[in-house]
This record gives sequence, C-alpha cells and structure tokens, in this order.
Amino acid sequence: MWIPLLAMAVAVSLEPFRIGMTVLMLNRPRPLLQLAAFLAGGFAMGLAVGVTVLFLLRPALGSAHFSLPRVQIAVGAVLLAYAALVAAGVFRSGRGADEPAGRLGRLFGTLADRARQLLAGRSLWTAGVAGLGIALPSVDYLAALALIVASGASTAIQLGALALFNVVAFALVEIPLLCYLVAPDRTRAALAGLYDWLRAQGRRGVALLLAVVGCVLLGIGWAGL
Repeated sequence: MWIPLLAMAVAVSLEPFRIGMTVLMLNRPRPLLQLAAFLAGGFAMGLAVGVTVLFLLRPALGSAHFSLPRVQIAVGAVLLAYAALVAAGVFRSGRGADEPAGRLGRLFGTLADRARQLLAGRSLWTAGVAGLGIALPSVDYLAALALIVASGASTAIQLGALALFNVVAFALVEIPLLCYLVAPDRTRAALAGLYDWLRAQGRRGVALLLAVVGCVLLGIGWAGL
C-alpha cells in the first residue's frame, strides 16, 4: 500500500493548479499568513473528506467483492485512464484564454475577473476557502482512499496513511512556506519557474508516474486473485 500511495501523493502535489495557487498566495499581501491559511484549508478539507470516506467504506470490507486485489485492479485501471487523460491535456490548466465571445463568454469573463480581484486581496478567509476548494476529492484522491481502506490495516494505520498522503500531497505548499522564511525572493522565483515548467512539460511526467503506479497495481492485483 505505502509505495503506490506515496507515488499517488507525489502526482497530486505536482498538479499545476495547486502550485499556481501557491505562487499566487506568495504574491499576496502577508504571504506567510496567506500560505498558512491556504494550507490549513487544504488540510482541513482533505482530512475531513478522507476520514468520512474511510469510515463509510470500512463496512464494505465484509463484502467478498471488496478485497485488496480487486481494489488494486480497479484503482490501477482508473489511474491508467486518468494518466491517459492527463497526457492528452484534458486536465491541463492554463489552456489558451482567447477573448470570450457572446453573452455567456462575457459573463464568465466578468466572473473570472472578479475572482482574480478577490484572490489578489488581503483576506485570509479567501486563502482558506481557496485551500478548501483545492482539496475537494479528485479521482486520484478517491482512488488512494479506496486503496487505504482495502489494505485491511487497523484504524490507526489507515488514519496515519491518510495523514501521510495529505502531507506529501501538500509538500509544494509546505516547503515554500518554510523556504520563504529564509529566502523569500528566491522562493517566489523558484516556484514560479517550476509552475511554468509543469504547465509546459510537467504533465507528461505526472502522466508517466500515474501510469507506472497503475501498471504496478494491476500486476499486484492480478497476482493476488
């Protein structure tokens, strides 16, 4: 469970949108507080959703259809499909933003402008809400939760696995938060460079990582049937 789980958490941590939001928080007024509020919101949502899903899925362990090999195969197949979509650019952020046309386009453009103005403000509540939003359950997070539950480990170990997943998934928020204390300008520049690279090339690496984990889980699952 642990190696696939950590690999999935690394893939989540490299999401360009998550890193882009971290860059944005570092460029707001009071960046340390903004980033801390963003991280707190993300952890709160991630752990709350995780604990809820874990305890909802635990009763299913008694079912003959919910065994670790079956879950590994299912999660592996989901990760392979997700990797293909990431590689194809379906989940790529920052796709070209040509000037919107039509009434609907103008409406979305206005909403986007207001959202950018809100995010550029000073409110720590905005940072916290942004953290809550970025940690809403995604395909890979739900797959990781299914893997944790199917492991059959004790409640304490499963909660520890959940906490570890979130710590690794938010590593590129936590590390800049610490680095900013020592070298704020260098931290901003390095993170902005990483964000630009991930937008341009990084999705291929993330897709490859997800595909490798998916293949490993499929192999382990088939062997365990």
